[in-house]
Amino acid sequence: MFESNRYVAYNPTSLERNYKHELLTEHDLGVTIDLIDPDRYTAEHGGELDPADERLLEEDSLAPQDFKRSRHHAKNVSWLRRTEYISTEITRFQPTTMDKIESKVGFSIKKQMEDNMYMDRESQIAAIEKTFEDVKKPVLKHYSKPGVTAVAEMPVFPDFDLWKFPCAQVIFDSDPAPQNIPAHEQVEVMSQAMIRGVMDEFEEQFVAYFLPSEETLVKRKEDSEAGVEYRDDVEYDYVMHREYNWNVKNKASKGYEENYFFITRDDKVFYNDLETR
Repeated sequence: MFESNRYVAYNPTSLERNYKHELLTEHDLGVTIDLIDPDRYTAEHGGELDPADERLLEEDSLAPQDFKRSRHHAKNVSWLRRTEYISTEITRFQPTTMDKIESKVGFSIKKQMEDNMYMDRESQIAAIEKTFEDVKKPVLKHYSKPGVTAVAEMPVFPDFDLWKFPCAQVIFDSDPAPQNIPAHEQVEVMSQAMIRGVMDEFEEQFVAYFLPSEETLVKRKEDSEAGVEYRDDVEYDYVMHREYNWNVKNKASKGYEENYFFITRDDKVFYNDLETR
């Protein structure tokens, strides 16, 4: 026997089963629920806090420390092995880094100096004038090395002649001198070497290190004996010895520290700025 409704029973298709009907209802479904009741936190006049809440509002009372025990812990004993546990106990009462020392000592001293000085225009002028008086005092002894005394005194000026030229310090990762010649010849060759920034056919920049030829070394020696820097009618030949990739740091680089170098000339000392390293 077959059921009589098998020919009329409704059977939905996959299109109807997969269709998602949108339910357009209120966002709170008509039920307003507020988890925060502002009236609950309204302070009552004349009310008292619970004793547990009062303890939370109290300030921490610092118990008196046993300073004598701390001093004993801070002592370094030569015959006692410094284990990790003892090391922690000893350094507990001492500043462990230079930053802490600077923050506790250096800052207070600096702030005290700033409070006492430079409060007004007159104190600033007096501090500047004092520097001119201090440099007139002779400094013959070293400030920290006993027995070390000065043997000569020379004035220091900015390098008026070379200040207009940008100077750079070049540091090689290995010795750039040729290895197949004696040491004294290496020094002579390196004193006449040159570096130039060049570009290859692919527009890639690199540094070329040039060394003078043997004929050029002879010519440069003749120029030194004659007291001239170079001669216009003489041709100097240099050969590219090595190629380098450079890592340039200048004043625009982050963390760059300013450096200066000194030159002795005419019984005077001149200083100049290193703009690039």
